[in-house]
Amino acid sequence: MSGIIGASGGTHEGVAPGVDLVGLRVFDDSGAGYFSWVENALQWVHDNRNSFENPITAINLSLGVASWNADSIPSWANLEDEFSQLEQDGIFIAVSAGNSYTTFNTTGLSYPAASPHVIPVASVDDNGLLSYFSQRNSRVIAAPGRGIISTVPDYAGNGNGLGDDYASFSGTSMASPYVAGA
Repeated sequence: MSGIIGASGGTHEGVAPGVDLVGLRVFDDSGAGYFSWVENALQWVHDNRNSFENPITAINLSLGVASWNADSIPSWANLEDEFSQLEQDGIFIAVSAGNSYTTFNTTGLSYPAASPHVIPVASVDDNGLLSYFSQRNSRVIAAPGRGIISTVPDYAGNGNGLGDDYASFSGTSMASPYVAGA
């Protein structure tokens, strides 16, 4: 996601090359996480938004619950206080809309994309058509999310010890950083 936003000097530049990035980890090595970890990260952003030479102005959340598809938030949603505070802080929050459209075959968003405090981002292909998998509703902004080539860590690439690795992925998680970076 960071490469989609800010990669520079390589084969595939990001949408905002040279941008200052702050990366907060909310998943473990196996890709599992808890919303409480996301909640802590969002609180950290609020607390530290002005701690850098350039203040934090945008957040990308390429995550969501595949089993949720609605235009409203679930009863168990625990990020709303943080989203509301960050919105009051003037921080833009882009969130991947979700990739489960074919599961539900109706409009709706994953959570946290369903939050009224964020901008949900759907995926489009090279022709500008909404991706078959992309969850959607009337609030989404769409961005490229099919076959997106971006940077990956060396261990996920060629393992040569250099930062010269790229891979291609599809999903609303690839679309969301385009909007956050813009």
